[in-house]
Amino acid sequence: MVTVPTLVDDLWGTAVPDRADNAVQALVSRLRRVLGSGAIHTDPAGYRLALPTDSVDAALFDRLVAEARPAEAAALWRGPALADLAELPFVASASARLSDRRALAVEQAARLALMSAEPGPIDHLTSVLADQPLREPTAALLARCLHAQDRRADALAVLDRTRKALSDQLGVDPGADLAAAHLDILRAAPPPARESGTSAHRVGCLSRPGLSRFVGRDGDLRRVQDMLTTARLVTLTGPGGAGKTRLATEAVAGRDGVRVVELAPLTAASELTSVLLASVDSSRMVLRGHVEDNPSTTQRLLDAVGGRPLLLVLDNCEHLIAAVAALTETLLTHAPRLRVLATSREPLGIAGEWLHPVDALAPDDAGALFAERARAVRPDFTPATAPEAVAEICRRLDGQPLAIELAAARLRMFSPAEIAARLDDRFRLLSAGSRTAPDRHQTLRAVVAWSWDLLTEPERVLARRLAVFAGGATLDAATDVCGAEENTLAALVDKSLVQAVTQDDAPTRYRMLETIKAYAAERLDEAGERHATAPRHGRYFLALAEEADQHLRTADQLRWMGRLRAESDNLTEALRDASSRGDAATTVRLTAALSWYWLVRGLFTEATGWLTTACALTGPAPDAARATSLSLLAGTEFRLGNWAEGRLKIGEARALIGQLPLPHPPLLRLVIPLAALLLDGDEKPILELTGPDVEDAVESRWVRGFLLHMRAHLAERAGDVTTQRELVRAAHDDFGAVGDRFGRGMTLCSLGELEELAGRGCAAADAYAEAVALARELGNDDDLPEFLLLAARAAARRGDLASARAQLDEATRLTADRATDVGRPSPLARIEIARLAGDLPGARTALRATDAEFAGRRDAGAAERAIGLACAHAAVALDTDDAETADAALRRAVEAISDDPDGPAIALIAEHAARWALLRNDPVRAAELLGVAITRRGTLDRGNPDVMATFTAVTRALGHAGAEATIQRGRALSPQAGLGLLPAQP
Repeated sequence: MVTVPTLVDDLWGTAVPDRADNAVQALVSRLRRVLGSGAIHTDPAGYRLALPTDSVDAALFDRLVAEARPAEAAALWRGPALADLAELPFVASASARLSDRRALAVEQAARLALMSAEPGPIDHLTSVLADQPLREPTAALLARCLHAQDRRADALAVLDRTRKALSDQLGVDPGADLAAAHLDILRAAPPPARESGTSAHRVGCLSRPGLSRFVGRDGDLRRVQDMLTTARLVTLTGPGGAGKTRLATEAVAGRDGVRVVELAPLTAASELTSVLLASVDSSRMVLRGHVEDNPSTTQRLLDAVGGRPLLLVLDNCEHLIAAVAALTETLLTHAPRLRVLATSREPLGIAGEWLHPVDALAPDDAGALFAERARAVRPDFTPATAPEAVAEICRRLDGQPLAIELAAARLRMFSPAEIAARLDDRFRLLSAGSRTAPDRHQTLRAVVAWSWDLLTEPERVLARRLAVFAGGATLDAATDVCGAEENTLAALVDKSLVQAVTQDDAPTRYRMLETIKAYAAERLDEAGERHATAPRHGRYFLALAEEADQHLRTADQLRWMGRLRAESDNLTEALRDASSRGDAATTVRLTAALSWYWLVRGLFTEATGWLTTACALTGPAPDAARATSLSLLAGTEFRLGNWAEGRLKIGEARALIGQLPLPHPPLLRLVIPLAALLLDGDEKPILELTGPDVEDAVESRWVRGFLLHMRAHLAERAGDVTTQRELVRAAHDDFGAVGDRFGRGMTLCSLGELEELAGRGCAAADAYAEAVALARELGNDDDLPEFLLLAARAAARRGDLASARAQLDEATRLTADRATDVGRPSPLARIEIARLAGDLPGARTALRATDAEFAGRRDAGAAERAIGLACAHAAVALDTDDAETADAALRRAVEAISDDPDGPAIALIAEHAARWALLRNDPVRAAELLGVAITRRGTLDRGNPDVMATFTAVTRALGHAGAEATIQRGRALSPQAGLGLLPAQP
């Protein structure tokens, strides 16, 4: 079947006529008049030619080749392919493909002729070489055929012309085949048996070494060699280009009694027995293709193997798998001292077979292989050359050796970074392999095409449809989206087109290597099936996301988080496809369903990007989903300090929610009270939803827990620590009752900070430890490092510096590849930990890095962050009795106070200012400032060693009664009077 767009491209190229569809219909009508009305069928996606196979020359040619009748196939040719259609755009590439197939058939006919001592197809070889003068296999075979007919001078002339053409046009020396043919003819040796389809059939050890160093796979090599000591049949399986042949060669190197039979050149099962016989006993060479059903040939093979110890290596069995399996079983049954090592993209599937999957190279081995092959073309290349780009290349190429070697060869033209950037078009990029390699290993496309062409039609259909998945698929997903049948999927796994990845307590995932997936995607587009398969993929994962969202605030949270995490690539692919098609309904629904998952995981960048995309689409979408997306996007705007944009979006969401029927989903039940607070300054809706009479349903308790925690933050800002503690504990109880680990983690963090304020360090450590454990369970990439930093700070304050360093190191590793999130305490915690450890140089370094990171940033936490950083500068200065620097830093902190000051932020300044006053020998002002801090924070910060040291010094200087009275005087000051005690501009 050929699609209409393909026909248009093939017929007219870039010069597309007006009303091209009508033009195609007209041409099809004319063709029907010539061929008959039943010869061309119309399908929804295009046209299909329905003719007997043998009525098409190319199809007849392929059948004759498959039947091991290459001479008859070559005889069909009369001049260049498609010569009378040369002006059409598609003909050049089609003609080249047909010419290559003709060349292969002629070469195969020549090998058969040389093997049987019959006259070779010299005219056909000459014609092929005239058309492709740089084709070395053809030149070598033509020379050998001429030599076999005692035309030695003509044979040498062919080789000399080809050698000169290679040198003049490409600047390269002849390959191994041409050089071997030249040497044999000069020595007047008979044609080597290699031309019969065997790469080696020797008695003794396998003496032909690899031409390049074997890199990696030490474990594979040991295991295969161990298996060969006990198993009589070992099969190396894996996709094309995985290195099965090289591993097999290395595994048998140096062993006696090895015969290596390369089966890839064989085109029919009828050739198999004779080729094995020729390999085992070259004195009994027979003509291939005529004796598969003749028992005498099989018997002669069994007689040749006999009872002697022999290791038979059958390389590339996949295209003749049934015949190889049957013959191997016969041989092993009748030859007790025979062992077989097979390489195949699928198992032979017979009793006693031991399998060794040849998987991807480990990342370090893949990088070493790239570097090794790179040095062959760029001597200045070292492992330190562009390590990130090399790692990306190896990862994108699935750690497959052949693909990595093809990529390394491109260093003659591109840098590693350029190669990595071009891997989206990998089949064009990786198209220049070793000239002497088998055709199927010359290019990356040929590697995959060899496997693809061996599939049945149902297998091809499923394989190309699986290309819509990103990151693999479960059986249920493959069945729903692709119509997969279990047996067909199992066949693709057996044939190494699909990998079955198993994990504990999770469904098996079926994934393709990236290169195979790219090839399958081309076939999907070629078949015109993407427009139907991709939306099915989107519908499946939309249903999964919406079902998961119902469980993300319940005790079943972990299981559904795990499912979404496993499908994150597919969910992103569904979003990308739906948004690119302008499908607002799917995009908005999917974004709304995934938003809470993203926020719980701390994936704010991903959430913001997709929320922005979804809200920008103007097509019809459900009001509830659009309101959810607008609300959460408003939250990201507030977080970035974009107050006007945030208010606008939350206002739009509130208007949509007002039109929805009750009851609202949990997230939307939060919007109305939060919008009232942010837009109107009205706390009444929050109070109504957090009262004791709220119903005991899971969703209601979750909503109440979230709003209680919001109220606790408001109490903290107001310095009402007693109310804050009550609200946090109540929120913790609600989240615990519904089983929401995310909510429990938030409240445990708040409880830990409250325990620190009270000076109960061990209780704080317990709260932080539980919060850390919950964040690990959830895979919360945002909160986990923050919880670790707070736990580290608490440990340092208790004097447990070893625990503090361990937790700080882990938090640093987790955040090494991303900037510290805005408005979070992590920079201040790191600086304080360094100070408490006595590492003032480290504290100064952290301060400089933090200053540079947040310079010029204007977001929701900018004012509080500026206060915190200024106070950190003051603390480091005070540690070294540098009153002047501390004074300047505190003035910067005062300047950063906003119109709506945060109580704890004011307390932080006052606490550092109290230390500064003591340094200036003013204990009275220090005591008053401590009073200001207690009022604004709601309590004396008994967990902070600096604050407690200041309190002790004030008490010592003023006496217990005097200190208490002075602190009380500071506590009674109005906000304006309290701020007046802080350092001001001179």
